[in-house]
Amino acid sequence: MPYLRSNAAAWITGVIKDFVASPENTLEKWGEEPAWAEPLVGFSSGADRLYQFYKEDIGPFYVTPIEFMSDAFPGKSFTAEGLTVISWILPQTDATKRDQRKETHFPSERWARSRIIGEKVNVKLRSHLVERLRNEGVEAVAPMLSPLWKPATSEKYANASTWSERHAAYAAGLGTFGLSDGRITPVGKAMRTGSVVANV
Repeated sequence: MPYLRSNAAAWITGVIKDFVASPENTLEKWGEEPAWAEPLVGFSSGADRLYQFYKEDIGPFYVTPIEFMSDAFPGKSFTAEGLTVISWILPQTDATKRDQRKETHFPSERWARSRIIGEKVNVKLRSHLVERLRNEGVEAVAPMLSPLWKPATSEKYANASTWSERHAAYAAGLGTFGLSDGRITPVGKAMRTGSVVANV
């Protein structure tokens, strides 16, 4: 625990990168070819004003990091300042992007597999990171796996939800949004993203 508290960013980044480098990261075809390339990892404070802005701008249904933690650990007291939102970007592999460039109508098989099977990898990564943190005595929750996550309708933006992985990545400094609302990261737009909130 003392090591994790003083070296949290390096430890967490290592856990995420080790998972993506493991056999868990697979498209389940082509000799267990990986679904994702090496991830990017970023962090934001649970007290970042962007999270309150999201609630005000997107809709009151939007759940903040401290609300997720309070729901996951009833009876425990947290401060927004004490929470960290861990975000990651899972870039498409060169093989997937190469195949996709050739298509003019339908997605390539690798692209389709990354969307379905690759997201299964992302779900496992969320659970894995939460488990590793909790094993170190750190309270953690993955918003997308929380019972608080659900689709919602925003008066301003129509289709929405109670948490946005893309907006968490933005708060963590992992890129920006394009004019078409696409997520533009340092490794491009061909990616998936995930997050975990931790009391660290």
